[in-house]
Amino acid sequence: DAAVQDANADGRWTLEAGALVLADLGLAAIDEFDKMNEGDRSSMHEAMEQQRISIAKAGINASLQTRCAVLAAANPKAGRFQPVSDVPFTAQINLAPPLISRFDVIWVMTDVPKTELDTAIASHILSTRASGTSETLIAEGTALDPSRGVSQATTTADGQDILDTNLVKKYVAYAKRNIQPEPTKAASEMLVAYYVETRQLGGPGSDSIAITARAIEGISRLAEASARIRLSDTVEVEDAQRALRLTKLWRMELMGDDFDETTLQTGKKTTARSKERTILDTTRDLAAASEQGIAELNAVLNELDRHGLSRADAEDLIERMVTEGKLLRPRGYD
Repeated sequence: DAAVQDANADGRWTLEAGALVLADLGLAAIDEFDKMNEGDRSSMHEAMEQQRISIAKAGINASLQTRCAVLAAANPKAGRFQPVSDVPFTAQINLAPPLISRFDVIWVMTDVPKTELDTAIASHILSTRASGTSETLIAEGTALDPSRGVSQATTTADGQDILDTNLVKKYVAYAKRNIQPEPTKAASEMLVAYYVETRQLGGPGSDSIAITARAIEGISRLAEASARIRLSDTVEVEDAQRALRLTKLWRMELMGDDFDETTLQTGKKTTARSKERTILDTTRDLAAASEQGIAELNAVLNELDRHGLSRADAEDLIERMVTEGKLLRPRGYD
């Protein structure tokens, strides 16, 4: 995000802006988002939450603005998402749940074989390669670069106009710079009604929360973006409806009908959290009944088996909970 460097090796340190600082009031597009180091991840928390980053290095103390939208792409740790798993989609990415929860929209792209879609994708790739221009010829200067707008088509095959890329860029820039829409009373009431109604739904578990205040902030930003792209100074009901449709769609794609903010923020589904609570309660009860105040592992496993939790699953969960610091397993008490 930002760094200090001694470019001339003369002891005069200078502050160099990073990607998010350079993207201030614009858009930062980040690929391989899950490959960031820990230092960059901690900076992302502040940048996305406070819209600024703080630097305190080499005697330089500064606060830089990062008022930008972040479009990020990340890959699952196993190479592809596992739909049937106790681990939610968001936890299958090598990113901390608190960082993931800061995004207004989370699209999950699963690789599921579908004949019609696969045919369309393959046909598009082959037709693009067939109609494209070789990069070698462009580098040699014997062919024109189509990306520079020299030979771009102006209409589609069925006669529809194709907007020029530069025109789209100018339109978006103008909208972002000049349009600051304010919500109408009707639009605000619609968003409030959705928030209150969704809060009442609860969730599949006792600790489940269907929506949080952070989510309604994201929906509000989507509604404002809808109004801005129309060059409207007010957020109308149609903008609120569009924001709600988009929100309901990505929430449905991510977790289905039972959307759970707790799952998003903890990285654990309701079933996994329920099993952990069962283990903690069982361990606590056995430890309280013991003179030494310690629950023996075999006794815990036997009791969990009576609660319907298999020995293998219980051992795996206990090992994980010990690693996370939720349980203490002293040596010599197995």
